[in-house]
Amino acid sequence: MRPTVCRVFVLALIAAIGVAAVRAQDSNEPRAMFFAPLEVPLVSVEVYISGKDGRPVPGLTLEDFEIYEDGTQVDISHFYASPALTESPEAAPAGESEPDEVGIPETEPGQDLYLVIYFDDTNLGRGTRQAAVKNLRTFLANELPPDLKIMLVRYDGGMHVEQGFTEETDEVVAAIDRMKKAASISRQINQTMILREIQNAAAVASTAGDMADASLEESGRSTYQSIGSYADQTVFDARTGIQSQKQLIRSLSGLNGRKAVLLVSDGVEPRPGEMLYRAWAQVFERVPAFRVQAQRAFLQASRNDLSSEFAEIARFANGHRVSFYTLSDSGARQAQAVSAERRLMDEQRLAVDQGMSQEVLMSNMAGLTGGRYLVNSPGLADQLDEVSEELASYYSLAFKPNHMGDGKYHKLDVKVKRKGIQIRHRDGYLDVPRAERMMDRTLAAAVHGVADNPLGIAVATHGEVIERDDGTFLVPVIITVPIGQLVLIPTEEEHQGRIAIILTVRNERGDLSTPTSREYPVTIPNALLTKALSESAGFAMRLAVRPGRQRIAVGLRDEIASTESITFLEVEVGEVDGSEG
Repeated sequence: MRPTVCRVFVLALIAAIGVAAVRAQDSNEPRAMFFAPLEVPLVSVEVYISGKDGRPVPGLTLEDFEIYEDGTQVDISHFYASPALTESPEAAPAGESEPDEVGIPETEPGQDLYLVIYFDDTNLGRGTRQAAVKNLRTFLANELPPDLKIMLVRYDGGMHVEQGFTEETDEVVAAIDRMKKAASISRQINQTMILREIQNAAAVASTAGDMADASLEESGRSTYQSIGSYADQTVFDARTGIQSQKQLIRSLSGLNGRKAVLLVSDGVEPRPGEMLYRAWAQVFERVPAFRVQAQRAFLQASRNDLSSEFAEIARFANGHRVSFYTLSDSGARQAQAVSAERRLMDEQRLAVDQGMSQEVLMSNMAGLTGGRYLVNSPGLADQLDEVSEELASYYSLAFKPNHMGDGKYHKLDVKVKRKGIQIRHRDGYLDVPRAERMMDRTLAAAVHGVADNPLGIAVATHGEVIERDDGTFLVPVIITVPIGQLVLIPTEEEHQGRIAIILTVRNERGDLSTPTSREYPVTIPNALLTKALSESAGFAMRLAVRPGRQRIAVGLRDEIASTESITFLEVEVGEVDGSEG
Protein backbone atom coordinates (compact mmCIF):
# COMPACT_ATOMS: atom_id res chain seq x y z
CA MET A 1 0.00 0.00 0.00
CA ARG A 2 1.26 3.46 -0.84
CA PRO A 3 2.42 5.29 2.35
CA THR A 4 0.42 8.40 3.20
CA VAL A 5 1.64 9.29 6.69
CA CYS A 6 4.32 11.67 5.42
CA ARG A 7 3.34 12.94 2.01
CA VAL A 8 5.67 15.06 -0.12
CA PHE A 9 4.44 17.55 -2.65
CA VAL A 10 6.48 19.79 -4.95
CA LEU A 11 5.33 23.37 -5.59
CA ALA A 12 6.20 25.74 -8.41
CA LEU A 13 9.50 27.55 -7.95
CA ILE A 14 9.50 30.92 -6.25
CA ALA A 15 11.06 33.72 -8.33
CA ALA A 16 14.80 34.16 -7.76
CA ILE A 17 15.64 36.95 -5.35
CA GLY A 18 18.66 38.36 -3.55
CA VAL A 19 18.89 37.18 0.05
CA ALA A 20 19.54 38.24 3.65
CA ALA A 21 17.48 38.67 6.80
CA VAL A 22 17.25 40.42 10.13
CA ARG A 23 17.47 38.62 13.48
CA ALA A 24 14.49 36.43 14.38
CA GLN A 25 12.57 36.92 17.59
CA ASP A 26 13.88 34.96 20.56
CA SER A 27 10.70 32.96 21.17
CA ASN A 28 8.35 31.02 18.95
CA GLU A 29 5.61 30.84 21.60
CA PRO A 30 2.11 31.89 20.54
CA ARG A 31 1.37 35.50 21.44
CA ALA A 32 -1.63 36.54 23.50
CA MET A 33 -4.45 38.04 21.44
CA PHE A 34 -6.84 40.83 22.42
CA PHE A 35 -9.30 42.25 19.93
CA ALA A 36 -8.62 39.92 17.03
CA PRO A 37 -8.47 36.26 18.07
CA LEU A 38 -8.78 33.96 15.08
CA GLU A 39 -11.99 32.37 16.30
CA VAL A 40 -13.70 35.68 17.23
CA PRO A 41 -13.61 38.17 14.34
CA LEU A 42 -14.04 41.33 16.39
CA VAL A 43 -13.64 44.80 14.88
CA SER A 44 -11.60 47.16 17.06
CA VAL A 45 -11.62 50.96 16.88
CA GLU A 46 -9.16 53.29 18.63
CA VAL A 47 -10.77 56.62 19.52
CA TYR A 48 -8.87 59.82 20.35
CA ILE A 49 -10.91 62.44 22.19
CA SER A 50 -9.77 65.95 23.02
CA GLY A 51 -11.39 68.90 24.75
CA LYS A 52 -11.50 72.57 23.75
CA ASP A 53 -7.92 72.95 24.99
CA GLY A 54 -6.75 70.18 22.66
CA ARG A 55 -5.82 67.88 25.55
CA PRO A 56 -7.08 64.28 25.87
CA VAL A 57 -10.32 63.86 27.81
CA PRO A 58 -10.03 61.26 30.63
CA GLY A 59 -12.69 59.47 32.62
CA LEU A 60 -15.05 58.31 29.87
CA THR A 61 -16.75 54.94 30.30
CA LEU A 62 -18.47 52.41 28.10
CA GLU A 63 -21.80 54.16 28.59
CA ASP A 64 -20.43 57.33 26.97
CA PHE A 65 -19.85 55.66 23.59
CA GLU A 66 -21.93 54.50 20.65
CA ILE A 67 -20.61 52.79 17.50
CA TYR A 68 -22.37 52.74 14.14
CA GLU A 69 -21.44 50.44 11.28
CA ASP A 70 -22.79 51.58 7.91
CA GLY A 71 -25.25 53.79 9.79
CA THR A 72 -26.60 51.05 12.07
CA GLN A 73 -25.77 51.04 15.77
CA VAL A 74 -23.94 47.95 17.01
CA ASP A 75 -23.35 46.62 20.51
CA ILE A 76 -19.93 47.34 22.03
CA SER A 77 -18.53 44.05 23.29
CA HIS A 78 -15.10 45.31 24.44
CA PHE A 79 -14.06 48.58 26.06
CA TYR A 80 -10.63 49.75 27.16
CA ALA A 81 -9.26 53.08 28.39
CA SER A 82 -5.49 53.52 28.28
CA PRO A 83 -3.66 54.02 31.61
CA ALA A 84 -2.94 57.66 30.72
CA LEU A 85 -6.69 58.29 30.90
CA THR A 86 -7.26 56.30 34.11
CA GLU A 87 -4.25 57.13 36.27
CA SER A 88 -6.49 58.33 39.09
CA PRO A 89 -9.60 56.18 38.72
CA GLU A 90 -12.61 57.07 40.79
CA ALA A 91 -15.01 54.56 42.26
CA ALA A 92 -17.41 53.36 39.65
CA PRO A 93 -20.99 54.63 40.05
CA ALA A 94 -23.53 52.08 41.17
CA GLY A 95 -24.70 49.92 38.33
CA GLU A 96 -21.78 50.80 36.04
CA SER A 97 -20.29 47.85 34.16
CA GLU A 98 -16.92 46.68 35.37
CA PRO A 99 -14.23 46.12 32.72
CA ASP A 100 -14.43 42.32 32.88
CA GLU A 101 -18.14 42.53 32.01
CA VAL A 102 -17.25 43.91 28.60
CA GLY A 103 -14.60 41.38 27.70
CA ILE A 104 -11.42 43.02 29.02
CA PRO A 105 -8.76 40.65 30.37
CA GLU A 106 -6.61 41.60 33.34
CA THR A 107 -3.63 42.34 31.10
CA GLU A 108 -3.64 44.08 27.73
CA PRO A 109 -0.90 42.64 25.48
CA GLY A 110 -3.01 43.53 22.46
CA GLN A 111 -2.61 47.23 23.17
CA ASP A 112 1.11 47.35 22.40
CA LEU A 113 1.91 50.16 19.96
CA TYR A 114 3.99 49.60 16.84
CA LEU A 115 5.23 52.78 15.16
CA VAL A 116 6.91 52.70 11.74
CA ILE A 117 8.92 55.77 10.72
CA TYR A 118 8.80 55.55 6.92
CA PHE A 119 11.09 57.81 4.84
CA ASP A 120 9.79 58.00 1.27
CA ASP A 121 13.06 59.02 -0.39
CA THR A 122 11.48 58.99 -3.86
CA ASN A 123 9.38 62.02 -2.86
CA LEU A 124 11.53 63.78 -0.33
CA GLY A 125 13.59 66.92 -0.80
CA ARG A 126 16.89 67.32 1.00
CA GLY A 127 15.63 70.16 3.20
CA THR A 128 12.54 68.23 4.30
CA ARG A 129 14.65 65.21 5.10
CA GLN A 130 17.20 67.13 7.17
CA ALA A 131 14.53 68.93 9.18
CA ALA A 132 12.63 65.69 9.79
CA VAL A 133 15.77 63.90 10.98
CA LYS A 134 16.61 66.74 13.39
CA ASN A 135 13.14 66.87 14.89
CA LEU A 136 12.77 63.10 15.08
CA ARG A 137 15.96 62.90 17.11
CA THR A 138 14.44 65.41 19.56
CA PHE A 139 11.20 63.44 19.63
CA LEU A 140 13.00 60.18 20.39
CA ALA A 141 14.89 61.82 23.26
CA ASN A 142 11.63 62.71 25.03
CA GLU A 143 9.35 60.51 27.10
CA LEU A 144 7.43 58.16 24.82
CA PRO A 145 4.30 56.05 25.34
CA PRO A 146 4.77 52.80 27.26
CA ASP A 147 4.95 49.57 25.24
CA LEU A 148 6.06 51.56 22.17
CA LYS A 149 8.10 49.65 19.59
CA ILE A 150 9.66 51.63 16.74
CA MET A 151 10.75 50.50 13.29
CA LEU A 152 12.69 52.59 10.74
CA VAL A 153 12.07 52.05 7.04
CA ARG A 154 13.55 53.78 4.00
CA TYR A 155 11.95 53.50 0.57
CA ASP A 156 13.93 54.33 -2.59
CA GLY A 157 12.01 52.16 -5.04
CA GLY A 158 12.53 49.19 -2.72
CA MET A 159 11.72 48.94 0.98
CA HIS A 160 14.75 48.81 3.30
CA VAL A 161 14.30 47.97 6.97
CA GLU A 162 16.99 50.15 8.55
CA GLN A 163 15.93 49.09 12.05
CA GLY A 164 13.45 46.39 13.02
CA PHE A 165 10.97 46.95 15.84
CA THR A 166 12.72 47.83 19.07
CA GLU A 167 11.91 49.54 22.35
CA GLU A 168 15.43 51.00 22.50
CA THR A 169 15.30 54.53 21.09
CA ASP A 170 19.10 54.67 20.96
CA GLU A 171 18.99 51.94 18.32
CA VAL A 172 16.52 53.96 16.25
CA VAL A 173 18.62 57.13 16.53
CA ALA A 174 21.71 55.19 15.44
CA ALA A 175 19.79 53.85 12.43
CA ILE A 176 18.64 57.38 11.53
CA ASP A 177 22.25 58.57 11.68
CA ARG A 178 23.32 55.74 9.38
CA MET A 179 20.46 56.51 7.02
CA LYS A 180 21.53 60.17 6.69
CA LYS A 181 24.24 59.02 4.29
CA ALA A 182 21.64 57.76 1.82
CA ALA A 183 20.57 60.43 -0.65
CA SER A 184 16.95 61.26 -1.36
CA ILE A 185 15.93 61.09 -5.03
CA SER A 186 13.02 63.50 -5.19
CA ARG A 187 11.52 64.09 -8.64
CA GLN A 188 11.23 67.77 -7.78
CA ILE A 189 14.56 68.32 -9.59
CA ASN A 190 13.16 66.90 -12.83
CA GLN A 191 10.03 68.96 -12.51
CA THR A 192 12.03 72.14 -11.90
CA MET A 193 14.24 71.49 -14.96
CA ILE A 194 11.18 71.13 -17.21
CA LEU A 195 9.64 74.26 -15.72
CA ARG A 196 12.85 76.17 -16.53
CA GLU A 197 12.60 74.98 -20.14
CA ILE A 198 9.06 76.32 -20.32
CA GLN A 199 10.17 79.62 -18.80
CA ASN A 200 12.93 79.94 -21.41
CA ALA A 201 10.36 79.33 -24.14
CA ALA A 202 8.15 81.98 -22.54
CA ALA A 203 11.02 84.47 -22.70
CA VAL A 204 11.48 83.73 -26.40
CA ALA A 205 7.75 83.98 -27.04
CA SER A 206 7.56 87.38 -25.35
CA THR A 207 10.03 88.83 -27.83
CA ALA A 208 9.12 86.84 -30.93
CA GLY A 209 7.33 88.78 -33.57
CA ASP A 210 6.17 85.60 -35.29
CA MET A 211 4.44 83.07 -33.00
CA ALA A 212 4.86 80.48 -35.75
CA ASP A 213 8.63 80.69 -35.29
CA ALA A 214 10.19 77.27 -35.99
CA SER A 215 12.30 77.36 -32.83
CA LEU A 216 9.17 77.83 -30.70
CA GLU A 217 7.48 74.88 -32.38
CA GLU A 218 10.52 72.70 -31.82
CA SER A 219 10.75 73.82 -28.17
CA GLY A 220 7.04 73.16 -27.66
CA ARG A 221 7.17 69.61 -29.01
CA SER A 222 10.31 68.75 -27.06
CA THR A 223 9.00 70.15 -23.79
CA TYR A 224 5.59 68.49 -24.21
CA GLN A 225 7.32 65.11 -24.66
CA SER A 226 9.43 65.76 -21.55
CA ILE A 227 6.28 66.46 -19.55
CA GLY A 228 4.69 63.23 -20.77
CA SER A 229 7.76 61.19 -19.84
CA TYR A 230 7.91 62.85 -16.42
CA ALA A 231 4.21 62.23 -15.76
CA ASP A 232 4.37 58.58 -16.88
CA GLN A 233 7.40 57.89 -14.69
CA THR A 234 5.80 59.66 -11.72
CA VAL A 235 2.62 57.60 -12.06
CA PHE A 236 4.61 54.38 -12.33
CA ASP A 237 6.77 55.24 -9.31
CA ALA A 238 3.75 56.33 -7.27
CA ARG A 239 1.92 53.07 -7.94
CA THR A 240 5.05 51.08 -7.10
CA GLY A 241 5.31 53.03 -3.84
CA ILE A 242 1.65 52.37 -3.05
CA GLN A 243 2.22 48.64 -3.49
CA SER A 244 5.22 48.82 -1.15
CA GLN A 245 3.13 50.60 1.47
CA LYS A 246 0.37 48.02 1.09
CA GLN A 247 2.87 45.25 1.61
CA LEU A 248 4.09 46.95 4.79
CA ILE A 249 0.51 47.47 5.99
CA ARG A 250 -0.30 43.81 5.42
CA SER A 251 2.75 42.74 7.40
CA LEU A 252 1.79 45.09 10.25
CA SER A 253 -1.71 43.65 10.42
CA GLY A 254 -0.15 40.35 11.48
CA LEU A 255 1.13 42.00 14.67
CA ASN A 256 -1.02 41.96 17.77
CA GLY A 257 -1.69 45.54 18.84
CA ARG A 258 -2.10 49.09 17.54
CA LYS A 259 -0.13 50.13 14.46
CA ALA A 260 0.83 53.58 13.17
CA VAL A 261 3.00 54.75 10.28
CA LEU A 262 4.74 58.14 10.37
CA LEU A 263 5.14 58.84 6.65
CA VAL A 264 7.91 61.37 5.96
CA SER A 265 7.35 62.59 2.41
CA ASP A 266 6.80 65.70 0.32
CA GLY A 267 3.85 63.85 -1.17
CA VAL A 268 2.85 62.90 -4.69
CA GLU A 269 1.00 65.06 -7.18
CA PRO A 270 -2.61 63.89 -7.33
CA ARG A 271 -2.39 64.45 -11.10
CA PRO A 272 1.27 64.00 -12.05
CA GLY A 273 2.39 66.59 -14.61
CA GLU A 274 -0.67 68.81 -14.15
CA MET A 275 1.30 71.91 -13.14
CA LEU A 276 3.69 71.43 -16.05
CA TYR A 277 0.90 70.87 -18.58
CA ARG A 278 -0.86 74.02 -17.39
CA ALA A 279 2.37 76.03 -17.56
CA TRP A 280 3.05 74.67 -21.05
CA ALA A 281 -0.44 75.62 -22.20
CA GLN A 282 -0.02 79.20 -20.91
CA VAL A 283 3.09 79.66 -23.05
CA PHE A 284 2.24 77.75 -26.21
CA GLU A 285 -1.50 78.40 -26.63
CA ARG A 286 -0.61 81.36 -28.87
CA VAL A 287 1.53 79.19 -31.18
CA PRO A 288 -0.72 78.19 -34.11
CA ALA A 289 0.60 74.63 -34.23
CA PHE A 290 -0.32 74.02 -30.58
CA ARG A 291 -3.64 75.81 -30.07
CA VAL A 292 -5.75 72.66 -29.99
CA GLN A 293 -3.11 70.74 -28.06
CA ALA A 294 -2.90 73.50 -25.45
CA GLN A 295 -6.65 73.31 -24.86
CA ARG A 296 -6.37 69.56 -24.26
CA ALA A 297 -3.28 69.66 -22.05
CA PHE A 298 -5.36 69.73 -18.86
CA LEU A 299 -7.25 66.63 -20.00
CA GLN A 300 -3.94 64.83 -20.43
CA ALA A 301 -3.14 65.47 -16.77
CA SER A 302 -6.61 64.29 -15.73
CA ARG A 303 -5.84 60.84 -17.16
CA ASN A 304 -3.06 60.52 -14.59
CA ASP A 305 -5.31 61.13 -11.58
CA LEU A 306 -4.09 59.10 -8.56
CA SER A 307 -6.58 60.44 -6.01
CA SER A 308 -8.73 57.31 -5.96
CA GLU A 309 -5.68 55.09 -5.50
CA PHE A 310 -4.55 57.06 -2.45
CA ALA A 311 -8.07 56.98 -1.03
CA GLU A 312 -8.01 53.21 -1.56
CA ILE A 313 -4.76 52.81 0.39
CA ALA A 314 -6.37 54.69 3.28
CA ARG A 315 -9.25 52.20 3.24
CA PHE A 316 -6.71 49.40 2.98
CA ALA A 317 -4.87 50.71 6.06
CA ASN A 318 -8.17 50.94 7.95
CA GLY A 319 -8.90 47.33 7.08
CA HIS A 320 -5.64 46.32 8.76
CA ARG A 321 -5.88 48.56 11.85
CA VAL A 322 -3.08 50.90 10.72
CA SER A 323 -3.17 54.70 11.13
CA PHE A 324 -1.10 57.15 9.06
CA TYR A 325 0.58 60.25 10.45
CA THR A 326 1.85 62.20 7.45
CA LEU A 327 4.75 64.63 7.70
CA SER A 328 5.33 67.08 4.86
CA ASP A 329 6.00 70.69 3.87
CA SER A 330 5.04 70.35 0.21
CA GLY A 331 3.22 73.71 0.02
CA ALA A 332 6.19 75.75 1.20
CA ARG A 333 8.60 73.66 -0.87
CA GLN A 334 6.68 74.28 -4.09
CA ALA A 335 6.46 78.03 -3.53
CA GLN A 336 10.19 78.26 -2.84
CA ALA A 337 10.98 76.30 -5.99
CA VAL A 338 9.71 79.11 -8.21
CA SER A 339 12.27 81.48 -9.64
CA ALA A 340 11.81 85.11 -8.64
CA GLU A 341 13.66 86.25 -11.74
CA ARG A 342 10.86 85.78 -14.25
CA ARG A 343 7.15 86.52 -14.09
CA LEU A 344 6.33 85.76 -17.71
CA MET A 345 3.78 83.20 -16.59
CA ASP A 346 1.94 82.58 -13.35
CA GLU A 347 4.25 79.80 -12.22
CA GLN A 348 4.11 80.77 -8.54
CA ARG A 349 0.35 80.31 -8.40
CA LEU A 350 0.69 76.98 -10.22
CA ALA A 351 3.36 75.81 -7.78
CA VAL A 352 1.31 76.81 -4.75
CA ASP A 353 -1.76 75.06 -6.21
CA GLN A 354 0.24 71.88 -6.66
CA GLY A 355 1.66 72.10 -3.16
CA MET A 356 -1.82 72.55 -1.72
CA SER A 357 -3.18 69.59 -3.67
CA GLN A 358 -0.34 67.41 -2.38
CA GLU A 359 -1.05 68.59 1.16
CA VAL A 360 -4.73 67.71 0.75
CA LEU A 361 -3.76 64.22 -0.43
CA MET A 362 -1.46 63.68 2.55
CA SER A 363 -3.96 65.21 4.98
CA ASN A 364 -6.81 63.03 3.71
CA MET A 365 -4.72 59.88 4.08
CA ALA A 366 -4.06 60.77 7.71
CA GLY A 367 -7.61 61.88 8.49
CA LEU A 368 -9.32 58.81 7.01
CA THR A 369 -7.13 56.46 9.07
CA GLY A 370 -7.52 58.32 12.37
CA GLY A 371 -4.07 59.91 12.23
CA ARG A 372 -2.90 63.50 11.79
CA TYR A 373 -1.20 65.67 9.18
CA LEU A 374 2.01 67.19 10.55
CA VAL A 375 3.84 70.18 9.09
CA ASN A 376 7.62 69.90 8.81
CA SER A 377 8.30 73.26 10.45
CA PRO A 378 10.29 74.57 13.45
CA GLY A 379 7.30 73.53 15.57
CA LEU A 380 7.48 69.90 14.44
CA ALA A 381 9.05 68.71 17.70
CA ASP A 382 6.02 70.08 19.59
CA GLN A 383 3.65 68.40 17.12
CA LEU A 384 5.42 65.09 17.63
CA ASP A 385 5.14 65.49 21.39
CA GLU A 386 1.38 65.96 20.94
CA VAL A 387 1.26 62.79 18.85
CA SER A 388 3.18 60.95 21.56
CA GLU A 389 0.69 62.10 24.18
CA GLU A 390 -2.36 61.12 22.16
CA LEU A 391 -0.95 57.71 21.24
CA ALA A 392 -0.76 57.03 24.96
CA SER A 393 -4.24 58.51 25.58
CA TYR A 394 -6.94 56.60 23.74
CA TYR A 395 -10.08 54.57 24.16
CA SER A 396 -10.37 51.22 22.42
CA LEU A 397 -13.75 49.76 21.50
CA ALA A 398 -14.71 46.56 19.72
CA PHE A 399 -17.83 44.88 18.40
CA LYS A 400 -18.87 41.66 16.70
CA PRO A 401 -19.99 42.26 13.10
CA ASN A 402 -22.82 40.22 11.63
CA HIS A 403 -20.62 39.26 8.66
CA MET A 404 -17.25 37.56 8.32
CA GLY A 405 -14.68 38.11 5.59
CA ASP A 406 -17.12 39.58 3.06
CA GLY A 407 -14.34 41.63 1.41
CA LYS A 408 -16.38 44.84 1.64
CA TYR A 409 -15.50 48.23 3.14
CA HIS A 410 -17.75 49.22 6.04
CA LYS A 411 -18.06 52.79 7.33
CA LEU A 412 -17.59 53.47 11.04
CA ASP A 413 -18.91 56.32 13.15
CA VAL A 414 -18.29 56.74 16.87
CA LYS A 415 -20.44 59.09 18.93
CA VAL A 416 -19.74 60.28 22.46
CA LYS A 417 -22.37 61.60 24.87
CA ARG A 418 -20.35 64.66 25.83
CA LYS A 419 -20.41 68.22 24.54
CA GLY A 420 -17.49 70.41 23.57
CA ILE A 421 -15.19 67.60 22.50
CA GLN A 422 -13.45 66.53 19.29
CA ILE A 423 -13.44 62.88 18.17
CA ARG A 424 -10.98 61.23 15.82
CA HIS A 425 -10.98 57.60 14.66
CA ARG A 426 -10.56 55.63 11.49
CA ASP A 427 -13.18 56.13 8.81
CA GLY A 428 -14.05 52.46 8.40
CA TYR A 429 -12.57 49.02 7.85
CA LEU A 430 -12.22 46.38 5.18
CA ASP A 431 -13.62 43.01 6.21
CA VAL A 432 -10.65 41.00 4.99
CA PRO A 433 -11.38 37.39 3.95
CA ARG A 434 -9.85 34.66 6.10
CA ALA A 435 -7.33 33.53 3.48
CA GLU A 436 -5.99 37.07 3.15
CA ARG A 437 -5.64 37.38 6.92
CA MET A 438 -3.36 34.35 7.01
CA MET A 439 -1.34 35.80 4.15
CA ASP A 440 -0.95 39.02 6.16
CA ARG A 441 0.29 37.08 9.17
CA THR A 442 2.76 35.20 6.96
CA LEU A 443 4.08 38.53 5.65
CA ALA A 444 4.47 39.66 9.27
CA ALA A 445 6.65 36.63 9.93
CA ALA A 446 8.78 37.41 6.87
CA VAL A 447 9.19 41.14 7.58
CA HIS A 448 9.15 41.32 11.38
CA GLY A 449 10.25 37.86 12.47
CA VAL A 450 7.16 37.04 14.55
CA ALA A 451 5.57 33.61 14.77
CA ASP A 452 2.36 32.16 16.20
CA ASN A 453 2.56 28.37 16.03
CA PRO A 454 -0.18 26.51 17.95
CA LEU A 455 -0.16 23.62 15.45
CA GLY A 456 3.56 23.04 15.96
CA ILE A 457 4.49 23.23 12.27
CA ALA A 458 8.16 23.20 11.27
CA VAL A 459 10.11 24.30 8.19
CA ALA A 460 13.65 23.11 7.43
CA THR A 461 16.06 22.65 4.55
CA HIS A 462 15.83 19.11 3.26
CA GLY A 463 18.19 17.60 0.71
CA GLU A 464 20.92 18.89 -1.57
CA VAL A 465 21.23 22.56 -2.48
CA ILE A 466 21.90 22.83 -6.23
CA GLU A 467 23.89 25.71 -7.72
CA ARG A 468 22.64 26.70 -11.15
CA ASP A 469 24.49 28.20 -14.11
CA ASP A 470 22.92 31.65 -13.59
CA GLY A 471 24.39 31.89 -10.05
CA THR A 472 21.15 31.14 -8.22
CA PHE A 473 20.56 28.15 -5.96
CA LEU A 474 17.71 25.66 -5.69
CA VAL A 475 17.06 25.21 -1.98
CA PRO A 476 14.78 22.29 -1.05
CA VAL A 477 12.66 22.89 2.05
CA ILE A 478 10.09 20.71 3.78
CA ILE A 479 7.14 21.89 5.85
CA THR A 480 5.83 19.42 8.41
CA VAL A 481 2.76 19.44 10.61
CA PRO A 482 1.90 16.90 13.36
CA ILE A 483 -1.04 14.89 12.05
CA GLY A 484 -2.41 14.63 15.58
CA GLN A 485 -2.90 18.44 15.53
CA LEU A 486 -5.18 18.29 12.48
CA VAL A 487 -8.90 17.63 12.42
CA LEU A 488 -9.65 14.64 10.20
CA ILE A 489 -13.08 13.58 8.98
CA PRO A 490 -13.70 9.80 9.02
CA THR A 491 -15.05 8.04 5.92
CA GLU A 492 -15.63 4.35 5.24
CA GLU A 493 -11.98 3.61 4.33
CA GLU A 494 -9.94 6.61 5.44
CA HIS A 495 -9.72 9.80 7.44
CA GLN A 496 -9.54 12.98 5.38
CA GLY A 497 -8.27 16.47 6.09
CA ARG A 498 -7.25 19.52 4.10
CA ILE A 499 -4.60 22.16 4.67
CA ALA A 500 -3.58 25.40 2.97
CA ILE A 501 0.03 26.60 2.85
CA ILE A 502 1.26 30.13 2.16
CA LEU A 503 4.95 30.80 1.64
CA THR A 504 6.99 33.97 1.01
CA VAL A 505 10.68 34.88 1.20
CA ARG A 506 12.29 38.16 2.29
CA ASN A 507 15.74 39.24 1.12
CA GLU A 508 18.23 41.61 2.76
CA ARG A 509 16.99 44.65 0.85
CA GLY A 510 13.55 44.05 2.31
CA ASP A 511 12.07 42.75 -0.95
CA LEU A 512 9.46 40.03 -0.67
CA SER A 513 8.69 37.33 -3.16
CA THR A 514 5.09 37.10 -4.31
CA PRO A 515 3.32 34.90 -1.72
CA THR A 516 2.56 31.41 -3.00
CA SER A 517 -0.66 29.75 -1.81
CA ARG A 518 -1.58 26.09 -2.28
CA GLU A 519 -4.11 23.65 -0.82
CA TYR A 520 -3.39 19.95 -0.16
CA PRO A 521 -5.45 16.94 0.94
CA VAL A 522 -4.32 14.85 3.90
CA THR A 523 -5.57 11.27 3.54
CA ILE A 524 -4.89 8.59 6.18
CA PRO A 525 -6.14 5.01 5.65
CA ASN A 526 -8.07 3.88 8.71
CA ALA A 527 -5.63 1.02 9.23
CA LEU A 528 -2.76 3.48 9.66
CA LEU A 529 -4.58 6.13 11.70
CA THR A 530 -3.25 5.17 15.15
CA LYS A 531 0.35 5.28 13.97
CA ALA A 532 -0.17 8.39 11.85
CA LEU A 533 -1.47 10.43 14.79
CA SER A 534 2.00 10.29 16.34
CA GLU A 535 3.80 11.32 13.14
CA SER A 536 3.90 14.31 10.80
CA ALA A 537 2.76 15.06 7.29
CA GLY A 538 5.42 16.66 5.10
CA PHE A 539 5.10 18.98 2.13
CA ALA A 540 8.24 19.67 0.09
CA MET A 541 9.13 22.47 -2.30
CA ARG A 542 12.19 24.06 -3.87
CA LEU A 543 13.03 27.75 -3.80
CA ALA A 544 15.21 29.48 -6.39
CA VAL A 545 17.26 32.13 -4.56
CA ARG A 546 20.49 34.08 -4.90
CA PRO A 547 23.44 33.63 -2.54
CA GLY A 548 23.16 35.14 0.93
CA ARG A 549 20.84 35.11 3.91
CA GLN A 550 17.06 35.14 3.75
CA ARG A 551 13.98 34.49 5.81
CA ILE A 552 11.42 31.96 4.58
CA ALA A 553 8.00 32.51 6.16
CA VAL A 554 5.30 29.83 6.13
CA GLY A 555 1.64 29.94 7.08
CA LEU A 556 -0.42 26.76 7.40
CA ARG A 557 -4.16 26.51 7.98
CA ASP A 558 -6.23 23.47 8.88
CA GLU A 559 -9.21 24.14 6.59
CA ILE A 560 -11.57 21.96 8.60
CA ALA A 561 -10.79 23.31 12.06
CA SER A 562 -10.01 26.86 10.84
CA THR A 563 -6.85 26.90 12.95
CA GLU A 564 -3.62 28.49 11.72
CA SER A 565 0.09 28.45 12.44
CA ILE A 566 2.83 30.82 11.29
CA THR A 567 6.55 30.13 11.49
CA PHE A 568 9.75 31.01 9.62
CA LEU A 569 13.23 29.78 8.77
CA GLU A 570 16.43 31.75 8.27
CA VAL A 571 18.98 30.23 5.91
CA GLU A 572 22.32 31.14 4.39
CA VAL A 573 22.54 30.11 0.76
CA GLY A 574 25.98 29.11 -0.43
CA GLU A 575 26.62 27.81 3.07
CA VAL A 576 23.16 26.60 4.08
CA ASP A 577 22.67 26.81 7.84
CA GLY A 578 18.99 27.00 8.75
CA SER A 579 17.53 27.75 12.14
CA GLU A 580 13.79 27.57 12.64
CA GLY A 581 11.93 30.62 13.98
